[in-house]
Parts: sequence; structure tokens; C-alpha cells
Amino acid sequence: MKKMMIALVAMVMMVMSVNAQSYSNYNSTTFERMSSYLELRVDQVEPMRTAMAQFSTSMEAFYQLKDASKGGEAWEKIQARHKATVKKILNEQQYDKYVKMFDLTVKNTGERIMEQQTASR
Repeated sequence: MKKMMIALVAMVMMVMSVNAQSYSNYNSTTFERMSSYLELRVDQVEPMRTAMAQFSTSMEAFYQLKDASKGGEAWEKIQARHKATVKKILNEQQYDKYVKMFDLTVKNTGERIMEQQTASR
């Protein structure tokens, strides 16, 4: 049993290491695709990059949240703040596209997490 736990910890550490190395490349590719989809103007790129970085930081803090009872409320605040920031940057059509994309991503991520939790039981 002890050997299995050590092997599991080693596997998780290797996966985290690989993910950390590819994370910045993934973010860059994802941002480029999103920029293309939203047809961002040159003056919108950096503000959107900043908004996405702020959202990422907020999400990291959210995942560190110890009190699960405040999770839903914190998540709603993070989403509302992010959408308000993005709305200031994008025009109406771009914002509508972004909200659809964002909401779909949130929905898919939630379903994937639920599937993983169900499979691990």
C-alpha cells in the first residue's frame, strides 16, 4: 500500500511538472485563437490579455479556497467582475461572442470535473 501511494504521488508530481512547462504555451495559443474568434482590434489585445491574466489569478485563489460553503458566492463574484471588465474592452458583438464562449467553457469544465469526481469514487 505504501509503495502504491509513493507511486501515485510521483505520478502526480510528473504530471504537474509537464503541465507547468506547457501552460504558458497553451495560454498563448488559446489567447491567439480567442483573439481571432473575437476579431480583436490592436488596441484591445493588451487589455484583454490583462483581463485574462487577472481572471486566471482569481481562479487560482478560488481553487485555494478552504471554506467550501463560500465557493458558490466567490465564483459568482469572480465571474461578474471578469465579465464587467471584459465588457468595458469589447464592443457589443464581441462581448456577446465572448460571453457565449465563456459560459460554454464554464459549463464544459464543470461537467468534466463532475465526471472525474464520479469516476474516482
